[in-house]
Amino acid sequence: MKKIIAIFIALIPFISDLSAKDRERETRIMGVPMSPRDTSSNGRRLAQRLFISKGEVGLGVSFSYFDIDSNDSEFLMILQNCNAYAKSFSAAPMISYAIRDNKAIGVRFKYTTSSGNISDTDLSLLSEDLTWNVENIRASGDTYQTAVFYRSCIGLDDKGRFGLFTDVQLAYTHGRTTFSYGDVGLDAYTLTDKLKLSVHPGLEVFVMNNISMNVSIGIGGARYTNARCMEDGHITGRRTAANARFYLDVTDILIGVTIHI
Repeated sequence: MKKIIAIFIALIPFISDLSAKDRERETRIMGVPMSPRDTSSNGRRLAQRLFISKGEVGLGVSFSYFDIDSNDSEFLMILQNCNAYAKSFSAAPMISYAIRDNKAIGVRFKYTTSSGNISDTDLSLLSEDLTWNVENIRASGDTYQTAVFYRSCIGLDDKGRFGLFTDVQLAYTHGRTTFSYGDVGLDAYTLTDKLKLSVHPGLEVFVMNNISMNVSIGIGGARYTNARCMEDGHITGRRTAANARFYLDVTDILIGVTIHI
């Protein structure tokens, strides 16, 4: 996490210099139409309103929290006497630069810590002769993600306060998950590397002239995963997978704040 913060701080003066030429630009009114409505028969298009002006730098951070309990999940009702719990927390600083009006590119760093616990559960398959009992198993993991994204915005009102955006993001994620059984920590752990191209639509609201709040959700994408199971420094198992899925990912909801310079 300290390395991510250091990289983020190092990028601030670099991207801020990109907007140095634009700091003396003329004042522009947010929310004004960028182009007239297309009323001809040549096609259809949205009336664009100015929401993010060219040369603008955004410095922000987003957070995410997710937890699930066996008592609240319908999916775990097939398990008897199940007592399980899992939670995850993420922090994602980011920096962006508007290359055009309502268009921006940026870099995001994301740190996620998660943990899960199964204190007791009984699994019966087909008959009472096929049963499996699990208890006191815990897992914890940390992942580090670096991503570049392209953001396209649409202003919704003539004051420039409300807008929609879509992030197209390419991210690399490295993670490690460790396990324990009872009071004994296991020597086995899992290393995971992921490369993912994803789409994240969201809503942004300016609560002040240069401060905005935003919320976004992942709707899937294409990814490649390489997972290795390690024990005593040796690979005991490996799994690779490449797939594409598009769905509302409730575990990938980010709520954040951004300062616009």
